Order: sequence, then structure tokens, then C-alpha cells
Amino acid sequence: MQRTVKLFVIPKGHGNAAPEPRPAFTVEGDNLDQLKRSAHEHIKAEGLRVRSVSFAPNGLLAYAEVAA
Repeated sequence: MQRTVKLFVIPKGHGNAAPEPRPAFTVEGDNLDQLKRSAHEHIKAEGLRVRSVSFAPNGLLAYAEVAA
């Protein structure tokens, strides 16, 4: 199965800044756990620290922050 991930990045030193949207990407997996794991791997590969990955009605929603 495939799902689209909408990614938002929390700026460094985030304070009150709104998360910045990044381009969506697609992940693949045989089950829901694999989809979530694939999203984590993709985000980490971009040099970001995963804050959360959640399932939404139309795919996945992820929040990350710039790695220190």
C-alpha cells in the first residue's frame, strides 16, 4: 500500500513560529506499521528529527525539527 505524507518542519529555536510545510512525499509498506516506519526513515534521511507521525484520513501527517 502507498500513502502520502504531509510534512511540517518546526523551525530551529521554534518559540512561537508556525511549522513550515515541506513538499509531500509517498511511502510504501505492507501494513500500517511499515508505512509509519518508512515515513520515519525518510524524514531522518533529510537530516531532520522526527517529532510525530500520525495517520490522517488521506494519508499521514508528520512533524519534524531541524536536528541539532
